[in-house]
Amino acid sequence: MLINGTATLRCKDFLRQEIAHTLECYGHLPIPRIFEVTSMENLAYRLYAIEVAIADTLSQWCDQETCMHTLRLVNLAEAVGRQLQLSDHALIILRLSALLHDIGKVAIPAEILQKRGPLNDAERTLIRLHPQMGWVILEGTGELFDHVAPIIVAHHEAWDGSGYPFGLIGTAIPYLARILAVVDSYDAMVSYRVYGEPLPILSACLELIDCAGRQYDPQIVVAFLKVLIGERGIQLHSCFASRRNLAINGLEPVDEGCAKPLLQSVEYARELA
Repeated sequence: MLINGTATLRCKDFLRQEIAHTLECYGHLPIPRIFEVTSMENLAYRLYAIEVAIADTLSQWCDQETCMHTLRLVNLAEAVGRQLQLSDHALIILRLSALLHDIGKVAIPAEILQKRGPLNDAERTLIRLHPQMGWVILEGTGELFDHVAPIIVAHHEAWDGSGYPFGLIGTAIPYLARILAVVDSYDAMVSYRVYGEPLPILSACLELIDCAGRQYDPQIVVAFLKVLIGERGIQLHSCFASRRNLAINGLEPVDEGCAKPLLQSVEYARELA
């Protein structure tokens, strides 16, 4: 079984044309360096058009599950980025990286992506190529995506060097890719997937904590937990109200039995960081 190189190149061309067409429809001409616009308002309009073009590309080339996962990730990643006080420029790159992080899966055969059982070694090797395929799709697409490509190619790298595709360690992993690694894993754990049932939110958070310092940057895990339960939620007396699960955009109750372990998890993650 091989990667679909034809789909990769066609998706690349489609994305480029869709961005140009959408910018034109919104009354904008593509420019070589998008951050050199004259106003933040102008930049915001251009970026909105670009996000629309990306969403249209994903709906055309990716399965529904990947599209929904990607859209959930955008707001969750941005919330963590704001918690970490990223600049507006970095937040823009983070949003676009979240939207595009799995676009390389267009090169992976559908029978692998939709397989209900565990992957064999050959299938696992193929699916681990999707970050690099994403890089191929974005390469040469424009200055803006030159900032995004290094993020999406590294979103499966691990803090201890056990990730892929390059085995980067610690701070050698791009900072925004470290954010994506945490929110991507969380959404995968709490969402319905073809290969398994979703975990309870508390279990997913505890899994992130257990892997902090190995798979994930501990500081990013702390920031994520602050976003998930709210900064003021890191006080036991206020943890009994409903909390918003950002991955599914819904409310769920947080009772005492859930709150105490989650609070302990935050404190533990702080110690690791």
